[in-house]
Amino acid sequence: MTVIAQLPFTGRLLPLVAGVAGAAAVAALLALRLAGHGGFPTDPVGVLALAAASTSAAVAATRLTAAANRRAGTLATWLCLALLTYLGVAAWAVWAVATGNPTAALAVAIWSSAWIPPLALMQLAASAAIRADGRAPWTHQVLVWAIAAVTLANSLLTTPSDPFVGLPTIAPESWRTALEPLGGLATLLGALALLLIPIALWRAALGSAGSARARIGVAAAGTTGAPLTVCFCLLLGIARDPGAVEPSLGSAAFLISLAGASAFSAACAVLVARGGVNPRQVAIVVRGTGLVASALVVIAIGTIIASPGVRLGATAVTIAVAAVTLVVVGGAWAGTERLARVLTSEERPSPDEDVPAPLGAIPVRGLTPREAEVLAVLAEGASNAGIAAQLVVSERTVDAHLRAIFVKLDLKPEAGTNRRVQAARIWLDNAATNRGQST
Repeated sequence: MTVIAQLPFTGRLLPLVAGVAGAAAVAALLALRLAGHGGFPTDPVGVLALAAASTSAAVAATRLTAAANRRAGTLATWLCLALLTYLGVAAWAVWAVATGNPTAALAVAIWSSAWIPPLALMQLAASAAIRADGRAPWTHQVLVWAIAAVTLANSLLTTPSDPFVGLPTIAPESWRTALEPLGGLATLLGALALLLIPIALWRAALGSAGSARARIGVAAAGTTGAPLTVCFCLLLGIARDPGAVEPSLGSAAFLISLAGASAFSAACAVLVARGGVNPRQVAIVVRGTGLVASALVVIAIGTIIASPGVRLGATAVTIAVAAVTLVVVGGAWAGTERLARVLTSEERPSPDEDVPAPLGAIPVRGLTPREAEVLAVLAEGASNAGIAAQLVVSERTVDAHLRAIFVKLDLKPEAGTNRRVQAARIWLDNAATNRGQST
């Protein structure tokens, strides 16, 4: 991750470069389709969706860098490049297979795994947007190594027998997997790794208050897009069997879901990096995430209900699917509304003032710069987990900093008082004083 964060960033030219590269890949894939080389890698809707997502990631990278979050901007750049690579390798693989080129096996091996890295990059970009500096937390390190292992294992162990002639990836009979237990273990490892960052951020968000809760919540929603994409991929297997859904339709839908999740995560990163997230934006992000998750549940259950093996009549299937939709989507609608309200509640350590300056920008007499940073995030309303998430330290370290801050500010644990609120009040008063002096 350190190497990734130090790579050069192409700045404002990136959206233009991404647009041109995406257009070239789209043109190549559509030309191959018109030449009679079908299959889902050349599906026009899926190809255009991925190209649009790569451009969205490029725009997000530019805005993140402009918001002084270079690391998130770099990760968004890599997300853009990963999506463009997926398109480019697809064109190479289709052409190589169609012409019998010697590089066909290599191209197909790379193509069959090129969709995995974007899942990690969309999470990393959204998560990095809340960080106060360029350091990577342990969850990022674990995710990078796990996804690298899954990508390598998938490339080496799984071989599509004929991926571009009618049988796309969700058709089990079109793939051969060597050392099946090892391949299954790698897949499970990757799926679990994609849950680490969302769980950590949702925990940090729900334990915080004020503006910190909203910002971390939006970042958490942005990282949830990756596991939802994996769930959709698994759902395609259900749609294939027992659902008897046309594989090519499902595989094109997967390309669209990958593109949509990438664009959504990049947008969440931009919202978080701006600092202030208004209630309407939080409601849209949270409700959108919840409704997508509920739709996946409804489709999975509905597919099973409507499958030929269940042998229900048309009327019974319609009633059952309608009932499932009402319960699941209705519950998601109500639940996400409640969650959005919790994330945007006005509970703050100081109800009459907002945090007026960036983290650590205002010194506090007697505190080290790092302690001032911790106090600044505390004043936003962040819990210990929220502080740890933003400053990339452990909760034990946060607790040690807070104990030192309370001692230096002479805040003693007395009945009827809250030292966190008192400390936040001191920081806000100090910030107001500094602001008055600067004007």
